[in-house]
Amino acid sequence: MGEWLSYIDTMLKMERRFGTKELPELSKVKFHQTMQGQQEYLEEWADRVLTIATPAF
Repeated sequence: MGEWLSYIDTMLKMERRFGTKELPELSKVKFHQTMQGQQEYLEEWADRVLTIATPAF
């Protein structure tokens, strides 16, 4: 208390305490724009899509 922090330090402390929350709209956009990479295996891509889809829907 009484300590001056930079904006970045303040945001990092808040994220650690409250967690990061992404807007549902942003999650949906990320989901719809997800494409399989050229060197990415199908299983890896499916795991990534599932990770993105969970908060989106």
